[in-house]
Amino acid sequence: YDLEITFEESAVGMETSVKIPRQESCEACKGSGAAPGTSPATCPQCGGRGQVRYQQGFFTVAQTCRQCSGAGRVITKACTECRGHGHVPRQRTLTVRIPAGIASGQRLRLYGEGEGGLRGGPSGDLYVVVHVKEHPVFRREGDDLFCRAPVTFPVLALGGDVPVPTLAGPEKVTIPGGTESGQ
Repeated sequence: YDLEITFEESAVGMETSVKIPRQESCEACKGSGAAPGTSPATCPQCGGRGQVRYQQGFFTVAQTCRQCSGAGRVITKACTECRGHGHVPRQRTLTVRIPAGIASGQRLRLYGEGEGGLRGGPSGDLYVVVHVKEHPVFRREGDDLFCRAPVTFPVLALGGDVPVPTLAGPEKVTIPGGTESGQ
């Protein structure tokens, strides 16, 4: 899931709710794909092995069974809820905690909140990729925050206090006399 946040939100951290569309195990068939009260049958093509072997000269070649796609079982009567797939689409609202200082492109892992596993298997993990919007004043380099502050020539030559913007509000910075431009 791609999540876009502001520069300020990335600096202080936050909690947000996201709506995730995902495939979840069908409750009617418990993810098997077979109608309630029935179960998948052994594949008649491969005998439940999931592979079909055949002789080609001196070699024996094994291929994935085309009838069961390697599962070894076929569904004779499909579940009406999921039409034999074993999963149904659902929308889920999750709360995601964004830690302070997160950088653009970092991923957060939410255990067990991903897509449902095949044939009733456990759910996978959900990865939230954070994208931080650019800030008009500040730029980030690693753990450091930079901004440009205009300083007049007399302050550079003689020294003095200059207001500098910060995320918490303006602060005064003392410029020592004899400071050069770009320092």
